[in-house]
Amino acid sequence: MIQQAIVLLLMMVAIAACSSATAEAPNPTTAIAPVEEPTATTPEPDSGQPNQPRQLKLKFEVEKPEDLQVTEGDRLQAGQPIALRPGRATLQARLAQLQFELSQPPALPSTQPQEAAAAREQAQLVLLQAQSRLTTAQAEAERARSLADQGLRPQREADLAAIARDQQALQVQVAQQQLKASEQRLQTAIAQAQRQDKLHQWQAQQRQMELNSVQAQLDALVVKAPYAGRVRRVRWLEQVGGQVKVEIALQVSNTP
Repeated sequence: MIQQAIVLLLMMVAIAACSSATAEAPNPTTAIAPVEEPTATTPEPDSGQPNQPRQLKLKFEVEKPEDLQVTEGDRLQAGQPIALRPGRATLQARLAQLQFELSQPPALPSTQPQEAAAAREQAQLVLLQAQSRLTTAQAEAERARSLADQGLRPQREADLAAIARDQQALQVQVAQQQLKASEQRLQTAIAQAQRQDKLHQWQAQQRQMELNSVQAQLDALVVKAPYAGRVRRVRWLEQVGGQVKVEIALQVSNTP
């Protein structure tokens, strides 16, 4: 009876130990972190099918057949000239004239300022010479007057010396007026030369501006390929008033 009680007790202890071990073991499902779905950061790649070519029709007028600079089957680059529109002859003639005018050497500067400056220098020299003679005449007149007062010379010599002095004084006044007039002529010549130089510069600028305008008009009369592609067909439609209408079918590829 005692042995049965001991066996029963041991069995109860074993069962308790198994229950405790089962309670302390971790749950394997709680240790696995949830998996996140991937997020797309770039667009999906293309399907890989090439872009289909498209066709573009261009209609314009030309004066003569040789103004059309392409034929069927030609391959063109974007911006390549296709044809020349009417109205270029007059513009080309004016462009050539303007280019010729601009190519000419600039007008020589006016020589009037140099000539006026030389005349002024001559007038200055004449004035200096007249002033020098006046100084001499004044000294001679004073000496003759002194000698006449002392009775050493006749009064007539003193009077003649005074007359010569007055004449030299008049020549100095004339020389001064001539110098003033030459200075005014020099200033006028300089102003005229400056105006002429500005006029030549303005005319050159006007020619250059007109040349740029004519060149832009000529460029606008050139039909250029809007895209790269191949000339699929050329059709001559009709002739109206000396101009021929043309239609070009341009096969354009969207691929770069």
